[in-house]
Amino acid sequence: MKCLLSAALGVLLVAVFWGGPVTARAQEQSTEIQGFYQTYRDFSFETGFSDIDIPATSLNGGGFTIAQNLAPWFALWTQLSFYGSAETTNHRVRIINNLQGLRWQTRRYGPLQLYAKGGAGFSHYSMDIAGSGYGEYKLSVAYGGGAFLWANEHFGLVLDATHTTSGMPNLTDADDRDKWDSGLTLATGLAIRF
Repeated sequence: MKCLLSAALGVLLVAVFWGGPVTARAQEQSTEIQGFYQTYRDFSFETGFSDIDIPATSLNGGGFTIAQNLAPWFALWTQLSFYGSAETTNHRVRIINNLQGLRWQTRRYGPLQLYAKGGAGFSHYSMDIAGSGYGEYKLSVAYGGGAFLWANEHFGLVLDATHTTSGMPNLTDADDRDKWDSGLTLATGLAIRF
């Protein structure tokens, strides 16, 4: 019975949390798709074993975001980012990052609309270490903000700065290995709302 009550309370809390923004009038809701190019600054992978450590480098890539604007000031978003590889002689890593979260946005000031966002998800590390393949998923969290520059109601430019922190795979069990990597991601792209 206690488990049933806990489940009912959980469903009620989710309904109240998500139900508030959903009650916005239908004409205020919109769907948004973004395509972007981005740079992840200062990625490094300190494994505790110098032959496979990857020193600080920038990763370039791209991806897309899908957002549901539930009210003029609030949106739910999901983002998928694909980064190029970072490599040394004995180690190469490629990263796919998936995040979901909330976005709070201002009203439009002419073509300008500002926003702040936060979210969580996972990073997938695909690695080649001395000729053998290895993959692992790790927790990822992010927060940031940016601006839309709208050319009209449906089409605009997006500029984004996000701080991302991701767990790092444990390759060596060394005490001095990086357990987390944290860096700034800068992105620019195009947004379409309909």
